[in-house]
Amino acid sequence: MTSRRPVRIAIVVFVIAAAFTVDQLTKAWALASLDDRVVELGLGIRLELVFNPGVAFGLGGDLGTPLVIALILVSLALVGWVLTRAVQGGTMPGTIFLALAAGGAIGNVWDRISRATDGPLTGEVVDFIAVDWFAIFNVADIFTTCGIAAWALTTVLRPRQHDPIATIDIDPLPDKESHR
Repeated sequence: MTSRRPVRIAIVVFVIAAAFTVDQLTKAWALASLDDRVVELGLGIRLELVFNPGVAFGLGGDLGTPLVIALILVSLALVGWVLTRAVQGGTMPGTIFLALAAGGAIGNVWDRISRATDGPLTGEVVDFIAVDWFAIFNVADIFTTCGIAAWALTTVLRPRQHDPIATIDIDPLPDKESHR
């Protein structure tokens, strides 16, 4: 496994960087193209520029810097976990899905850092995909949500290792005839 470790780490770093880059490119496009217009896509879906000071569904927008610090810590922990999985040989599909989620998380944290106007860590996240019956979100949110969901599915659905302890047949009430 040690000979594959650099490749595993490179793949994980690539996925994190690619997710971050795609997120930031789509946000740059939204900022340049959607400033004063809404694009109706149909079925209750539209492209509309919104600046979100909170997290999912705008929750926590009034928490300010403590929220951003917590999000930075969670993002760093996720990156650390992903890199640890890559180094220690965790399953690659699950590790890649978590790397995708980490890239999305970093994209939204970057918005909060790089778009700060009222002091450090006061930036708002650029959201632009609006679904009438759901929420307004961005590509980073898609990467984070789908990455975590796919990781969970691969964790639940993967074949389990043979557990010799679990297969020991222990009869708590031995048959009386077998002890005569």
